[in-house]
Order: sequence, then structure tokens, then C-alpha cells
Amino acid sequence: MIDKLTAESFENLGSQTFTVTAVEPPQRLKLVEVVRKGKGERMGGAFSLLWQSDSESILPQGCYTFKHDGLGDLDIFIVPVGQASEGVHYEAVFT
Repeated sequence: MIDKLTAESFENLGSQTFTVTAVEPPQRLKLVEVVRKGKGERMGGAFSLLWQSDSESILPQGCYTFKHDGLGDLDIFIVPVGQASEGVHYEAVFT
């Protein structure tokens, strides 16, 4: 399913929460940005997603299962890209 998702699939989900279930305790990440990156190999073009956690705990870069009420379970590779007072920012890039 992940190969069928496009930037448009996420653009209306801003500020919604995804739960990373593959860690204990599960972490909640809020989608804060969707950026279209132009042409890519995937249908709809390349894009990136930026999430913010509500935890000081940093997930190492890697593939995690994200659970979302509307999209279901998605395996997404994320990279921690910064830490703010509110939590950690993570990015996923789809090309």
C-alpha cells in the first residue's frame, strides 16, 4: 500500500497523530509538514513528510510501523532531523 500513497494522501492529515507501534512505549508523532519534491519514480512524484514527537526519547533512523486511523498500518523509514523543546522531528522521503 505504501507504494500507492502520494503527497496528496497526506496533505489533508496535517496535525493528525500517527502512532509508532514497534517501540515500547508506543510513540505518538504529529504530522507537521508535507513537501512536494517534484518528479520521482513513484506515481504522483516525490515528497517528504515531517513529524514531531511529544517525547524527548529519540528513535534511531530506521523502518517503523506507523498506525493511523484513516490509512491503517504503514511501514515507513524515518530519520531524526532535529530536536525542539516540544520533542523530536522526524522526516521520511518518498521518491
